[in-house]
Amino acid sequence: MSFKKRIFDILNGRKPDRIPFFCFEELLPCGYFERKMRNSSMGLLLLSSPVSSFMPNVEITKRISANLLETIYVTPKGRISFKSHTGTERIASAGWEVKTDFPIKSGSDYNALIYMINDTVFNDDQYEFGLKEADLGEDGTQHIVGLMPPYTEAELLMGLEKWSLEQYDNPAKFGQLLQSLEKRRDRQLDLMLSIDYSGLQHLGDISDNISPENYIRYEVPHYRKTIKALSNGRRKCGIHTHAKFLKKHTKWLAEVQPDFIESYTPPPYSDISLEELRKAIGDKVTILINFPETVFYQGYKKTKQYIIKLLESDGSYNKAIGFSEMGLMGVNMQTRQIFEEGFMAVAEAVNEIKIY
Repeated sequence: MSFKKRIFDILNGRKPDRIPFFCFEELLPCGYFERKMRNSSMGLLLLSSPVSSFMPNVEITKRISANLLETIYVTPKGRISFKSHTGTERIASAGWEVKTDFPIKSGSDYNALIYMINDTVFNDDQYEFGLKEADLGEDGTQHIVGLMPPYTEAELLMGLEKWSLEQYDNPAKFGQLLQSLEKRRDRQLDLMLSIDYSGLQHLGDISDNISPENYIRYEVPHYRKTIKALSNGRRKCGIHTHAKFLKKHTKWLAEVQPDFIESYTPPPYSDISLEELRKAIGDKVTILINFPETVFYQGYKKTKQYIIKLLESDGSYNKAIGFSEMGLMGVNMQTRQIFEEGFMAVAEAVNEIKIY
């Protein structure tokens, strides 16, 4: 059975021949070890989107120095910029910039940022999406990003500190920003509903920056709306649950019932065991487990014992395991052997245990 069939079998309530084993594509550099892992049943999740976007009335300039990229946006409502580190390929995922400076410096900067959001136009990009699908074949599926909750999107645009303060210091402007982001989200959602595509649709994150009360207030309406609109047999909707203190979010998560949650990282990282999480959210939600790489430092034998005990703690077959947070990112010559042996321990345990 191929990886793609395995992952969609569990997402559609069918029992596969073994637990799907995966890695986010950008966390596993191409080469001999990637080939070795894929020969050991590992499948790939590829970050992508069937839509693209542009801002027709915004002028964009990029300035690159030795280790810094400044992106300047000039709009009819003003000029704002972001700064981010360059040369971070080995310590950060390719999908996320390491930002050092954000655009909101004063109340007037909202005008330019809101203009950019309102000016965003979405395009059907199925041709490129289809090429990626053909590249993957049965060895993986696409992990579709970009349809974020407005509240979380505001944090990514403003940075954690400014986002935290502006909600209370400048609530009117912050509210206008959220309204603009919600309208942009709806434009993107309308386009996505008009096209036919398959994959794992990422809809947002559970992080430790937002309280359960604010998730219920700001984020749950987004999840209810997008899951109801998008979820079908070929397109499954999920939430990235990488919070350390995940237990306090399980009540609303169980009520939302996404098709899957991803990046749940069991203890020693998270505060909730796999067995507890399954009881909290029910059997219908597929759990894509992110393996806690710190276990690798205990050695191959202990890693293999850990993974077998972990998988057997959940009586449901409705799960997959792999790497969606770190993988081989940040690994250096001193730690590479430890991580490669850890990856192999996980692969061998999954292949031995199968479904039970």
